Amino acid sequence: MDALPQRPRRTKALFPAVLDRICYPVNSKKERMLIATTYNRWPGVGASILLGCLLFVAMAPCQAQNLVPNPSFEQIDSCPVFPALTGFQPGAIPDHWFSFNDTPDYFNACVDTVSSVPSNVFGYQEAFDGQAYVGMATFLPGEYREMVGAELLLPMLIGETYYASFYVNAAHGGIQPFDIGSSNIGMLFTMNPYEWVFDMPGYGLRNYSQVYSASVITDTLGWTLVSGSFVADSAYRYLVIGNHFQNALTDTAFIGPSPWDIYYGWAYSLVDQVCVSTSTQGCPLANLVLELSGAVGGIFPNPVKDQLHARFGEKVIGDIRVVDLLGRSVRVEKVVGVENITLSVVGWAKGQYVLEWFGKAGKRSFKFVIVE
Repeated sequence: MDALPQRPRRTKALFPAVLDRICYPVNSKKERMLIATTYNRWPGVGASILLGCLLFVAMAPCQAQNLVPNPSFEQIDSCPVFPALTGFQPGAIPDHWFSFNDTPDYFNACVDTVSSVPSNVFGYQEAFDGQAYVGMATFLPGEYREMVGAELLLPMLIGETYYASFYVNAAHGGIQPFDIGSSNIGMLFTMNPYEWVFDMPGYGLRNYSQVYSASVITDTLGWTLVSGSFVADSAYRYLVIGNHFQNALTDTAFIGPSPWDIYYGWAYSLVDQVCVSTSTQGCPLANLVLELSGAVGGIFPNPVKDQLHARFGEKVIGDIRVVDLLGRSVRVEKVVGVENITLSVVGWAKGQYVLEWFGKAGKRSFKFVIVE
């Protein structure tokens, strides 16, 4: 890959100089006890757990492993204190996580100021799980992005199908001027870490991620599930959450005025409960993903093995097209005027796809996953 262009570095101001950041933004404790861990603590217990799982698999199979450490960001050495309240500074970083690009933020209910939960400088939002979440800029001028990353508990196996998901919220209503939602927030998997610190070059935008939301995230009240699957083509060890696409390839939508009723066109997203697993039962998967607010219809079943049924909720104006994660056309159907269609996906490679069509409100799409 050619070297990615870099841009001048900028920093994020800290409380109490919150207004500096407003005007110049730049940029559960749920310890998963693995069987291997028990061997070191209580000899014989691990074997008993494994045996119990085998004996009773017909009644209650063992839960599929989530490969993401500290998936809900609950674990932290100590509650963040001033001045380390924003920007993923030392003392304000959840265990096992780090910044992949610039200065994302960590929010926890143990803090009673700008980075608390549910009330903080970005608005009011309860955690989806526990009492913590992270946040990052997902659309700003100059291709500015913030990203968080972590090392997986186990490297991925080449050729294995992985299912991944996380919950996202469009931040709005605080004293920060974020007034739009954006598409493309997702999970990029990579072989190498990139622990960003001040004055380092940016991680750069790949215009690609294995799992992402093709829809604009506009829900400011609840949490939207983003999920998908892919076949690992490398022994990936790290995941990176953020918008990995350039502004020109990212859709946006207005979600509400800024505190000063001035349009900025900036997007900030909150993220909680991250999951990566080799099992469809290991992570929550969206049975239906509407890629445009207000669209009526859906696709089923999802994941799908043979026949995919799509209901558009309106008459299709142009052709429908199915593309893979690289944007390559897999199938084009001339179905002008229809409101539903059935597609055979027998023989298609397993993984994530997007079905696109044009309705009266413009381009719309459904995301679906093919499994064996």
